[in-house]
Amino acid sequence: MRRYLPLFIGAAVWIALDQWTKILAVEAFSLTDPKLPVEAHMIRTDVMAVTESWFNLRLAGNTGAAFSIFGDLSGTARALIFGGVTIIAFVAIVHMWGQTRLKLQQAGFILLLGGAIGNAIDRLRLGYVVDFIQWYYKDFVWPTFNIADVGICVGIGLLFVDAIVNRNAEERAPQPAAEAST
Repeated sequence: MRRYLPLFIGAAVWIALDQWTKILAVEAFSLTDPKLPVEAHMIRTDVMAVTESWFNLRLAGNTGAAFSIFGDLSGTARALIFGGVTIIAFVAIVHMWGQTRLKLQQAGFILLLGGAIGNAIDRLRLGYVVDFIQWYYKDFVWPTFNIADVGICVGIGLLFVDAIVNRNAEERAPQPAAEAST
C-alpha cells in the first residue's frame, strides 16, 4: 500500500487545489449568491479581464465533458457515463501506477487522477462542473475550463512525452534479482 501513497497524496493535493480555486472563483465572480444555482445555465457571473487580449476569469457551469460533449444528455445518462468513466479511470490509473517506476508517468497519473476526481466531486455535488478560466484571441474563444481540466490535459501530455522519451526505458531498466533469475 505504501507504493500507492505518492499517487493518493499527489492526487489529493491537486483535488484540494482544484476545489479551493473553484470556491474562490464562485466567491469572486458570482453575481447572484455565494452558493451556486441548481442548474448550470442559471449561473450569473462577473468577468475579470486578466489581460486585455487573451485571458478572462469568469464562472461557467459545464454539464458535459470536454467542449461540453454529452451536455445535452439527461442527468441520469450523464451520471452513468461520467461515473463509469471516472471509476474506470481510477482503476486503470491505480493499476498502471503499480506497473511503473518512471517518474514522468507517475506525475501524469497523479494529475490525471486528481483532475478526474476534482471534476467528479463537482458533478456529484452540483450536477455540473464549475469552470472559470477563459482564454481567447480576437473572436476565437476557447471553452472555459478549471484546474482539474489542467491536470487532466497536462497529465495526458506527460504520458505522451513519456511514451516518446522513455519508449524503451522499462526494457532497459535493471530487473529485480527475483525476476531476473526467472
